[in-house]
Amino acid sequence: MKRRLVLLALSLLPPFAGPALAQSVNTLPATSTITFPPGSNSSVVTGQIAPGGRAVYFVTAKAGQTLMVSVASAAAVAFQVFKPNTTLASGADGTPLITGSTLPDAGPSDNAKAWIGAIPQDGSYLIAVGGGGSAPAPYSLTVSLHSLTVSLQ
Repeated sequence: MKRRLVLLALSLLPPFAGPALAQSVNTLPATSTITFPPGSNSSVVTGQIAPGGRAVYFVTAKAGQTLMVSVASAAAVAFQVFKPNTTLASGADGTPLITGSTLPDAGPSDNAKAWIGAIPQDGSYLIAVGGGGSAPAPYSLTVSLHSLTVSLQ
């Protein structure tokens, strides 16, 4: 009798335990790291943005360096540059959800096509390229990093 009771309990367990033990996995959106060819301080990346989509890039920079970012496209494409304390997650539809503060004049409402500025702290800066058109938008993103060098004579 005990054996049947145990078997009955075990047969009821999977329907109730399965959903309770299952956890949804929310993978991060695809990202790319901007690298610079040997002897160069500039890199060009090309891509295509789906309508309402975003492409996410990281570039590692040191405090005091000058970062230059520009995007070229025949469509309405712009970018934002986020500070290193930014978090990246994936929305239910797979689009990137970015939470953090941007560098001055490189935020979501700035519609930046070109930006130059000093890096305030060491870290990995997130560059989000987005398009708001109704068709896929090809683009070319140029990222440059320059170090301040002082010559004492």
